[in-house]
Amino acid sequence: MSGQIIILTSFGSADEKIRSSTIDALAGEIQKNFPTFDFAQAYTSNFMIKKLKSKGIEIKTLPEKISELRAAGYKKMIVLPSHITPGEEFDYKIKPCAAEDVEILPPLFDPDLNSDFNKKIVKTVLECFIPEEDEDLILIGHGSPHRHNPIYENVQTLADKISEKIHVGVVEPDDTPNFDDVAGRLKNRNTKKILLAPMLFNGGVHLAEDIAGEDKNSWKSRLERLNFEVRVNPNGLGNFKKIHALYIERLERFAKK
Repeated sequence: MSGQIIILTSFGSADEKIRSSTIDALAGEIQKNFPTFDFAQAYTSNFMIKKLKSKGIEIKTLPEKISELRAAGYKKMIVLPSHITPGEEFDYKIKPCAAEDVEILPPLFDPDLNSDFNKKIVKTVLECFIPEEDEDLILIGHGSPHRHNPIYENVQTLADKISEKIHVGVVEPDDTPNFDDVAGRLKNRNTKKILLAPMLFNGGVHLAEDIAGEDKNSWKSRLERLNFEVRVNPNGLGNFKKIHALYIERLERFAKK
């Protein structure tokens, strides 16, 4: 035991394939890049924790994991969230765990909306999801169910400086930019082809149902009713090594303190 440990904290996934290609892939990069630190994982979704427990896989909540590690004698714990934005999961389930021996790093997008790191993230995301010449790109994030999350509008502002072909929306119907906001942006565009891409770490159910599902209310179905030809990128951000590198970069700033 080194006395210091990095805790990768994720929403979680019960799908073994998705978990392996996203959360566990990032976990491997962290362990490779920080060999002097011990490593642990925690999830914030109680639903995912219960679902995995029924399969014989035990993942603890962040408070439980911190308590366990503290009892084991760890003096320095760095919590790295894989969460994309400072939304409700981060504010209510991760931030309250901060303590003298526990440092909480920001989610991928920094709460400082105009930070240079956020600009770098947007550029990196656009390197992961590249539309064809005749396609517009729609990045779809989660959004917040009980409040407005300004990160997505900020991403749109940053993306507009790169290309008018990029549009940002969220699956939460009570947050913005919503489907109607994006459809409004598309109204005066000549494009008839769309690339839908999840601005989500895992993709998971939101990708399978809310974004690409065959249900009439999915983004894909609604865009097709507007006579767009829709292609879907099936990869969450956690599938890309370029995104992993951003988490590693953030960790490097704190781990060396």
